[in-house]
Amino acid sequence: MNLTLLTSSSLTGKLFRVARTAITAASLGLMTLSAAGAQDYPEMTLKFGHPYNENHPLAKGAQKFADEIGEKSGGKIKIQVYANSTIGSSRELVEAAQIGVVDFALVPTTNVASFYSPLDIFYLPFLFRDSEHAYAVSDGPVGQSLYDGLQKATGIHTLAMYESGFRTITTRDKKIEMPDDMKGVKFRVVNNPLNVATFKALGANPTPMALSEVFTGLQQGTVDGQDNPVGNVKAFGFDKVQGNITLSRHQWAGIMFLASDKLWQSATDSAKELFTATALETQDWEREALNAVEASYLKEMESDGMTVTRLTPEQAAAFQAAMEPVWDEYREKIGAELIQSAVDTK
Repeated sequence: MNLTLLTSSSLTGKLFRVARTAITAASLGLMTLSAAGAQDYPEMTLKFGHPYNENHPLAKGAQKFADEIGEKSGGKIKIQVYANSTIGSSRELVEAAQIGVVDFALVPTTNVASFYSPLDIFYLPFLFRDSEHAYAVSDGPVGQSLYDGLQKATGIHTLAMYESGFRTITTRDKKIEMPDDMKGVKFRVVNNPLNVATFKALGANPTPMALSEVFTGLQQGTVDGQDNPVGNVKAFGFDKVQGNITLSRHQWAGIMFLASDKLWQSATDSAKELFTATALETQDWEREALNAVEASYLKEMESDGMTVTRLTPEQAAAFQAAMEPVWDEYREKIGAELIQSAVDTK
């Protein structure tokens, strides 16, 4: 069954996600029952790159995917996972997937948006009400239309959407409680114009920098702060060189599970079904794992002396109001109708 037939307004959010998973699992199950199993898979050795520390739930999700593919294929499909940007930064991994040098990659939506601009919708500040809203958008018709558009524009396939959670603001010395506190702060941002615009709106001095360079930049004072989800702050050791963390939750960081078109064109139907089903299974596992450790990470950081600032509703509203110019700038670039569809998703 073609998934594009399901992208109607009557099938949204969690229902769409369940349907997508069920269809893939059913096709995989039928294939397994009707055939002898692992012998249907070709011998393959594949590369999977991502920028995350091995202890991060994202890295563990990638490794779990590789392990399960190996097990389900009877050892025929081997996937070597390269963590910590060892085979490229986020942008370089997208380029490598585009030309088929890398078979799979985990890359934040904001980096992929440099290759397909409608994906900027995921980083509109304060678009998502909560995690369930983010999942409903990313896993439902809005997300599927974006993944179809990315595939048509670049050839890259999206198999799933992992996450690193809602982004926070960290600084070395300055406690951030209101938008004005950001004025003049030398601040590392993701190398994407929308992220630069977001922190310019707060009066900061945004400096684009690859994730692999952030710790050194903070340590040496090249930048005084940065924004990342709690899991990234802990996994990359930013808490060791930052004294303050503000739980601003200004953007949700969806992490796209990408597959190269070169792989997709060469793989058998049985292999593609296996990749898709397993990516969706590990997507759900990774999200659960990430959310399970965030509270403990915060407790550890607080115990180690980091000041944790939890915004009041009034403070959060002030940040949201300060970032409204970003919506004004990007509404037409992304598409007002697409944005409204995401806002309305339940």
